[in-house]
Amino acid sequence: SNNNIATRIKLEKLEKAAKEYANSLEEERKKNVDLQDVISELQKDGTTAKEAASSLASSTTSETNTPKSETMEETLQQQLLASFNAAHQTKMNNLGNDNNKPHDMCSILPNPTPTTLSLWSHHLPQIFNATKHGADYHEYQFHDFTALLLHFMTPDRLQRSVKTLPLDWTPVERSLDVLHRRLTTIQTDMTAYRTNNKLKPHESIPEKAMKDINNNPKLPRKLNILVMGGSVTMGVVCHINPVTTATGKYSRRACAWPGRVATFFNQLFGGIELLHFHTLALGGTNTESGITMWDYSLLPGEIPYPDVVINAYATNDMHYNSVQNAIARNISLGTSVLTLNQAFVRQVLTPKRGCGHAPPLLLYLDDYLGNEQNEVLATLISSQTIHLLSGYYGIGSMSYGDAVRDMVYGDTKEWWFSSKWFEGGKYERAVHPHMGMHISMVWVVAFNLMNLVTTYCSLSPSDPQSSAQKHQIHRRHHAGLETKSQGLWDYGYQPIDGLPILRKTKELEGGPKSKPRGIPPPLTDDLSLEHIAQSWKEDGESNAHLWNTLKECIDQGHVNDDVGHETLPKPCIYSWVANLERRLDNPKRIADKLKPHIASNEGWSAADDNGKLGWVPSSGLGSKFAMEWKGITQPVRAVTWMIMRSYGEKWEGSKLKVEVWSGATRMASEEIAGFHDKKTSETYNIKMKLGDGEKKE
Repeated sequence: SNNNIATRIKLEKLEKAAKEYANSLEEERKKNVDLQDVISELQKDGTTAKEAASSLASSTTSETNTPKSETMEETLQQQLLASFNAAHQTKMNNLGNDNNKPHDMCSILPNPTPTTLSLWSHHLPQIFNATKHGADYHEYQFHDFTALLLHFMTPDRLQRSVKTLPLDWTPVERSLDVLHRRLTTIQTDMTAYRTNNKLKPHESIPEKAMKDINNNPKLPRKLNILVMGGSVTMGVVCHINPVTTATGKYSRRACAWPGRVATFFNQLFGGIELLHFHTLALGGTNTESGITMWDYSLLPGEIPYPDVVINAYATNDMHYNSVQNAIARNISLGTSVLTLNQAFVRQVLTPKRGCGHAPPLLLYLDDYLGNEQNEVLATLISSQTIHLLSGYYGIGSMSYGDAVRDMVYGDTKEWWFSSKWFEGGKYERAVHPHMGMHISMVWVVAFNLMNLVTTYCSLSPSDPQSSAQKHQIHRRHHAGLETKSQGLWDYGYQPIDGLPILRKTKELEGGPKSKPRGIPPPLTDDLSLEHIAQSWKEDGESNAHLWNTLKECIDQGHVNDDVGHETLPKPCIYSWVANLERRLDNPKRIADKLKPHIASNEGWSAADDNGKLGWVPSSGLGSKFAMEWKGITQPVRAVTWMIMRSYGEKWEGSKLKVEVWSGATRMASEEIAGFHDKKTSETYNIKMKLGDGEKKE
C-alpha cells in the first residue's frame, strides 16, 4: 500500500509511480502556466525550478525503462523518490478536484519542497547578481568585494544563522497569501504587456514598463515588513569598505541592510516588487524605545500596520547606556535585557484590535558582534536572552553573530564582518560594523525569510473543506493550530498523511489537553511549574476578546483583513519623534509641529546638533517653555519624553524640570538629567504617570 512501502520495489511499480509523478507535474505545469514567466525571471541563467523537477522525473522514468546495473546509492535514491511520488499522488487524489488542490506560493516550488540550503547552494550566481546595490547596478564597483564576502558566507554558515522557528505559522500563511495575490496579478499584467508588444514569454520587459506595472495602484498591496533598530540598522559608518572612499551614494540608510534586502528580493524576482521594507531606526534607541513606539503607535503615517516585525535592537540593548540603566536599577544587564525584550514580545504578540489587527510575524535579529563588553561571555547575554524568549514564546529568531563569530574571534583585527577594534595598534571600543557586515546581513535575513517559506511549504495541506481553505487562505498543519477533540480522549487526532485510524480499544489518559489561548504567562522569578498552566488559563480567559482563531475571524467577517492593513489609530492626543517621520526631518518642521501648542517660550528652539535633531534649550540655564492642550476628549494617563543625554562641558550637570498640570492641580513633577559619563549621545525614555487619566481642559 501507499502507507507501507516494501523494502524492495519491483521495477514495474517504480516505473508506474515515476510516470504518475511525471504526469502529475505536467498537470500542475499546465494549471500554473501563468507562473512560469515569474520563475524564468527569477532563474534567467539556469533551468527553472519546475523544469528541473520535471527533468528529474523524466530522467527517473527514462532510467527505469532502460535496464542497467545500479549502485546501492542509486537504488536507495530511486526508492525514496518513488516512495515520495506515491505518497504525493495519494495526497493529491485525496484533495479531490482541481479546485481543492492548493494554488498558492507553495505551488510554485517543486515537489518535494527543497530546503533553503539546497536552493541557495544551487543558485549562487543569482544570489551574487541580486546583491548589487541600486547605485552600483551597472558598474558593479563592489564586484570582487561582494564575491569574497559570499565566498566566506557559505550556505552552511547561513544555516547556522537560523536559530528558532515560529510555533504558530498563521502569520506566515497570511503573508504568503498577500504575496501570492500580488504576484499572480503582476504576472497577468506582464503577460498582457508581452502579448501587446509581441514579446516572447521569456523576453525581458523594459525597465520603465516594469516600473509602471509595479506602480499600478490597482495592484494588491505589497507585504509590509517593519524593521525596528538603532544606529546599526540606520547604517552608521556603513560606508567604510576596502574598495573606495568615494561613498557619497552609500551613506547611512542608503547603505544599510534593510534597504539592501528590499533591492535584493526585487532583483531576485526579476524586477517584480513584492516586499516593502519600512525602517524605524534612530541612533541611540533600544528595545525600551521600541516598546514606547509600538505601545503608542508612533509609526509614521506612511507606514501601515506590518505583516512582519523584525526587532534589530540587539546591539543597542547591549550598549553602555543599557548597562548604566541596569546598574541604576540595581539589576544585572541580563535581567534588564530580559525584562525589556519580554515586554516588547508580549506587546507585539498581543492583538491590538482582535481580528482587525492580528499579531504580525515577529522575528528577532541578533546583530550584536561589538565590544561594549570585553568579556566574551558577557557579549553573549543578548544572544542567550533572544534564544530564551524565542523558545518560550514560539517566535522566529536569527543570529548574524553565530554565522560569523568564529571568523571574527579568529582574527579580531578583521573589519569586514565587525567593527575596527584596533586603530593604530590600539584596542578601542567600536560597535558600528562596516559595509561588509551590511552586505552579509542581506544574505542572513534573506536566507531566514526564505527558510520560513520552504519550511512552511513542506508541511502537509489541511482539509480542503475547512473554513480557511474555503476562503483561499491555504493553511497547512502545524503545531500552532488549535485542535478540537472529537471525543473524551482523542486529543484532536486526525488520520491524515498516512496516519492510521485509531482503534479506540482503550482510552489513553494523561495526554496534553488543548493549551489555553493567548501567550504564556510572563517569565518572572516567582512563575512556578506548579501554577503555570492555571496562570495561562486565567490570562487567556480574562483577555478572551483578543484571542480569536482564523475561523472565528472569518465568521466575524474578517476574511480579507490582510488585504488593506490600515495604520493603527494613535492613542495619544499628541505625539512625534524627530527624524522618525519624513516631515519631521529638519528644525523648521519640528518648530511648526510644536507651534500650535506652545503657550509660552523663553529660550527653547528646534535645532540640528551634528545630525541629532530635537527641541533644545538654546539659551542655556533658565530656558523654559509651556505647552497647552484644550478641549481634551479622552483620558490622558501619562506623559512620555524621549530625551537625549550627552557629554562635555556644554551639558555637564544639566537638569530639566518637568511639571504637568490640569487646571490648578499639579499632576506630576520630575527632574531629568541631561548628561551622562560617556562620550556618546543616547536616547532615554522618561514616562510620567498621571493616575487614572484626566479630561480637564
